Amino acid sequence: MKFRTWIKKRGLKFIWQRGNHIIKRQGLTPDKAVRRIEKCVETLAQLNCAPTFPTPGVIVQRYPKFIRQLQQMGVEIAVHSYHHINLNEVPIIEAKQQLIQAIRTFEHFGIEVHGFRCPYLGYSAELLDSLPDGMFKYSSNEAVYWHPNNLTTDGNHFYEAVGKFYGGRSASGSLCIPKMQSHLIEIPVCVPDDIQLCDGLCLDSDGIFEVWSQIQDAIYRRGELFTLVFHPELATLCNRAFISLMNYINQLRPAVWVARLKEISEWWQEKSQFAVEVTSDPKELIINFTCSPQATILVRGLNLPGSVETWDRSYSRILSNTMVIPSNIRPFVGLANDIPKTIVSFLQEQGYIVEAGETAHHCSVFLDKDTLAGLSTNLELVECIESSQAPLVRFWRWPNGAKSALSITGDLDALSIMDYVSRIFI
Repeated sequence: MKFRTWIKKRGLKFIWQRGNHIIKRQGLTPDKAVRRIEKCVETLAQLNCAPTFPTPGVIVQRYPKFIRQLQQMGVEIAVHSYHHINLNEVPIIEAKQQLIQAIRTFEHFGIEVHGFRCPYLGYSAELLDSLPDGMFKYSSNEAVYWHPNNLTTDGNHFYEAVGKFYGGRSASGSLCIPKMQSHLIEIPVCVPDDIQLCDGLCLDSDGIFEVWSQIQDAIYRRGELFTLVFHPELATLCNRAFISLMNYINQLRPAVWVARLKEISEWWQEKSQFAVEVTSDPKELIINFTCSPQATILVRGLNLPGSVETWDRSYSRILSNTMVIPSNIRPFVGLANDIPKTIVSFLQEQGYIVEAGETAHHCSVFLDKDTLAGLSTNLELVECIESSQAPLVRFWRWPNGAKSALSITGDLDALSIMDYVSRIFI
């Protein structure tokens, strides 16, 4: 019955195409895949980049020595369930057990556990809520779809079949950044992935880089996160595109922060503890920032003496934890009393300094329900604030002055043909 369901969900045409690609790339033993993955990790290391490889527990169980070797090379190994199954298609208790079994396997073989990504991005809010506090620090299961120019995908059966597994939301109306979700930090992934681009659209290394660079450009303009998804079976093809992409972003100023998922999660948690203390007298407003040395504090619309450097567009970066401005200026986001708490939390997570109560109307940006009524997404809310010419002070999303972030992640879900075959009969 499971075998029939597996075939029905994919369709014979997709299975035929995917199977042919797997047979060409993988061997009966893991040797071919191991050499390819080692070369990929070495290439990325030369570019000062280490990837995150979500890996099923069963793969760790079969090849513990190699997985430990990858970890020693700087790769983060994330949980990818125990078996490569869609956890959204099984009862919650079974899905939870898959993750628990994976953690036990990781720990048994000395593999660090920080976060997880479900196979096919198949998760549910109920599953996240069922996980005990501290079991994982982050999840990476929400897809954001980007639509590069001149990328014709309509009617491409293979491309669309892979996309159906991921689901997701369009980048045209969504922010692509981490967020607090349940007791985890959710780090979204960016699609299309490499299999859609290579096997679906028949793009070569240059074509894949062109797509990635367009996504990178859009993300950089918006100051968001590019969680790139590839599969190590295509590492040889992707290596050249990785080199081109890293050379491209290394020219950008402000910089792009390149990090593994665990480091992004740790930073987002660290940033959530930042705070601001505002005191005033008849002449001056004194703003003290409580934050780590890595914090990026931005200001616009104010002439400040001392430790300030040009950052991007209208913003400058404050290099001090204290600023003093005239008392008649409140460069914050004021909120009416009836603004929903979810909006307040969202704005604070973005680094905005928000005020309610008596001082809210005196802030340089003021939001009430009438303003929010014309905004349908959080992206529009951010764009509304950023489009204002009013003075503003805020914490930025990324550390050490970086404008955007990049994380290269590869789903290491099989090392041989037999690993793929075994999935069908789980």
